[in-house]
Amino acid sequence: MNCNSENCICPFTECERHGKCCECINHHRKAGSLVNCMKIMLEEQSK
Repeated sequence: MNCNSENCICPFTECERHGKCCECINHHRKAGSLVNCMKIMLEEQSK
């Protein structure tokens, strides 16, 4: 179920977790990385 696909700003639309925020966040936490939408937000804030 893509519960958030309309609001997902991640450019990786082919990802199986696109629009599934909880799954995406859990995946990246386990991998020790930052979700792409947060990377985009940090880049925008640093401008």
